[in-house]
Amino acid sequence: MKTSFKTPNKYVESAKKGFNDMKLVMEEGNYKLFLKQIVAVIVIILLYRYVNGTFQAKANNLRGQIDAVQAQYDNEKDYQANKQKLLDLEPRFPDLSSKNDWLLRQLVAVFRDANISPTLGASQAEDSSNAGFTLAAIPVTFQTSFGDFGRLLASIENKQEYLRISDFSLTKKSENLGQNEITMRINTIFPKEKIAATMFKDAAGGKK
Repeated sequence: MKTSFKTPNKYVESAKKGFNDMKLVMEEGNYKLFLKQIVAVIVIILLYRYVNGTFQAKANNLRGQIDAVQAQYDNEKDYQANKQKLLDLEPRFPDLSSKNDWLLRQLVAVFRDANISPTLGASQAEDSSNAGFTLAAIPVTFQTSFGDFGRLLASIENKQEYLRISDFSLTKKSENLGQNEITMRINTIFPKEKIAATMFKDAAGGKK
């Protein structure tokens, strides 16, 4: 014959005894003995749910405030970055009121510094079809060496004032060894409206 012994689990046995006692009391009509305990348990459950829900609501509200502050901080950084770009770039462009002679004066100064004597185009070509700016260009012809031409290109393209070379052609001079005849077109842009001075106090000539 096969016999097996199991050690009773004291927690299980205790629970069974408790339920049996409760059943006995309920059958005898003495359920009121448990009324205070039941009410206390219900109150604790409701209080826990309220506190937990209130805490969650506060946590969500705090999280929302943190997100709002972060968004404001990001917007402020973008605003300051774009503002600084405008303050840095806009002074490099000439005023529209100066368009008749500004580019000419810039070219005279550039070629004087390079010790090159250019022949400038008879008139300044302009294109105002864009709503935001007028494009101005002057063709220039001169003779120079490869080395001096490279330095001239760098000085024009790297000027603080906005000047750009749109195209050029180069022909070697057979009768003058080492020299080249160069024709190029130099451009600038005149904004039809400058807005930094009207928007920012720290812009040159900005609002008071």
